[in-house]
Amino acid sequence: MKAVIVSGGKAPSEKILKNAIKNASIIIGADKGCEVLLKNNITPSYILGDFDSASKETILKFENLGVPKTKFKEEKDFTDTTSAFNLAIDKGCTEILLLGATGTRYDHVLGNIGLLLKAIKLDIKAEIIDDNNRIYLINKNCTLYGNYGDTISFQAYSKKVIGLTIKGSKYNLYNYDLEIGDSLTVSNEFLDSPIEISFKNGPLMVLYTND
Repeated sequence: MKAVIVSGGKAPSEKILKNAIKNASIIIGADKGCEVLLKNNITPSYILGDFDSASKETILKFENLGVPKTKFKEEKDFTDTTSAFNLAIDKGCTEILLLGATGTRYDHVLGNIGLLLKAIKLDIKAEIIDDNNRIYLINKNCTLYGNYGDTISFQAYSKKVIGLTIKGSKYNLYNYDLEIGDSLTVSNEFLDSPIEISFKNGPLMVLYTND
């Protein structure tokens, strides 16, 4: 079951949003993300947050449509996106797409990336997507697909990813111990074939990026 969470960071384009909600079982508007949903004529399954960013008119419109609302105090020890993420898990979702999860607030961006770690520990597929980035974590060997010239980067999301091997890319790598903060694996590229990734431990962050 797939959930799409729309948060209050950088708003996704209509194309990204419409593609994301295809086959979604649950759509959750987190605070200002409700504005994005309303603008695109999308009725969410749930809305939640402290609503310090979304307008009262927007929230009222969704309430009048019968959308369940959960309101939190502004002073709380969790973010609205975290609450939406937990709701998706509670509803039994095995795939979660996070939109509006990037932007100018890097504290929130880092917190949202942390949710990807929580997901992988629960064996849930989770991704952060915006118009320039697609970010997720992997903890086992895999094959990655892209078009010729597409940019792809990797970062350790543990103290050290041991024995990292990247095959089929413009810049191959063999049995390398990638430490957190190491920039060696930034800005690689796809060639004509998929990229094969293997390593002994993870998690490893995968970033598809474009300008």
